[in-house]
Amino acid sequence: MKENVGSYTRSQRSQGLTEFAIIAPIILLLTFGIIDFGRALYLYITLQQAANEGARVAVRASYFIDPNGNTHTWPTDSDVATAIQGHAVIMNLANNPACPNGPLPNNGVPQGSPSIPAANTGWIFVTDPSQAGNGTPNGPRGGLGSYPPPNLGAGCNNVTPAVGNEPIKVTLWYTFQPVTPIIQQVVGNNIVITAYAIYRAEYSN
Repeated sequence: MKENVGSYTRSQRSQGLTEFAIIAPIILLLTFGIIDFGRALYLYITLQQAANEGARVAVRASYFIDPNGNTHTWPTDSDVATAIQGHAVIMNLANNPACPNGPLPNNGVPQGSPSIPAANTGWIFVTDPSQAGNGTPNGPRGGLGSYPPPNLGAGCNNVTPAVGNEPIKVTLWYTFQPVTPIIQQVVGNNIVITAYAIYRAEYSN
């Protein structure tokens, strides 16, 4: 009788281990998939808020003379980038090394674009409101700021500052890299999270 009970217990334990070995990879995949989805959602919300902050800085009417007589200049592309990076502190965001004021790669469609940011990094564009970012005006009143001049030879647009109440668009591209190995192998580094904001300038002239 004791031998039968021991044999039954060992059989049940072996069956439990076998079932766990079969189910564990699925549970782990689902767990890490949920974590990746949560990360992607968090990054998207952060990017959208950063785009709004960057667009707000781009359109503010900041030219004034303070009580001490010091002149303050209009906002620039670099001011926009600083505001965005200050809001999205966990992300590595920088201007597109070639065309900060457009056009956007692949007519503004990241899927299938030959040019996207490296994994876990992003690009900042300040352009006109069109999807491709290939019109005017395409920048804040102060121009590039500390940004290097655009590569006009590569088809980039020179900055044309907005005036009056013309609209300016801030677009962010961020290449998201999942932590789940299987998902990483399937999608690679081709998940580009995008966010944008369009505000009208608040310049008086």
